[in-house]
Amino acid sequence: MEAGPKRLASALMRSGALKTDWLPAYEAAPRHQFVPDTIWPGRAGANRQDDRVTLEGQPDLWWKAVYRDAPITTQWDHGEYTGPKTGRTPTSSNSMPTMVFTMLDALNIREGQEVLEVGTGTGWNAALLSHRLGADHVVSVEVDSRTAEDARNRLTLAGLHPLVHVGNGCRGLRRARPVRPVDRHLFRGQRPRRVAGTDRERRHHRDPVGADVRRRGGRPPHGRR
Repeated sequence: MEAGPKRLASALMRSGALKTDWLPAYEAAPRHQFVPDTIWPGRAGANRQDDRVTLEGQPDLWWKAVYRDAPITTQWDHGEYTGPKTGRTPTSSNSMPTMVFTMLDALNIREGQEVLEVGTGTGWNAALLSHRLGADHVVSVEVDSRTAEDARNRLTLAGLHPLVHVGNGCRGLRRARPVRPVDRHLFRGQRPRRVAGTDRERRHHRDPVGADVRRRGGRPPHGRR
């Protein structure tokens, strides 16, 4: 089977990362719709990125990278580096699919709940959540306005409109301005404060590069805080 959504889904289901309740969202929001044309493919289980790959110049490599179970760096050094090699620090990414669906499964979300996301990289995670819960139940905070705009465009093209704020998610929502819709990654070690204007804390989960996803209410799964 050639690289593509079905092959990746099969691998994720065999490993147990992708459960049947998330399969419809996976099929409705294919990863390639939320990956930019210029990427630096990562490697599963290693904090290393390959050289730049572009959809226009290397379409086969781009497609294979998108449908490999590995993270993809989409921005270096807050956008300051765009060269053919790698920059100093990855500042935005499309996370490893195994981690994405393991994290989503750990949320144990139910119909009617609301999700606050601080960091989705390219908007893929926000899209998956929107398909599962409905976009009106998803709020995302993004610190970088350009990244937010790019994610907004991808979400809009997919027909999804979760509420998006531009601001620092660590400072809560009152300092953020709505722009519809979005994504972004926190740096490792940062932890959002209690969300301003809410009466209950929201649980958070963190991906390998530090993205946080939090849902309103509920107890964290065993072994998590």
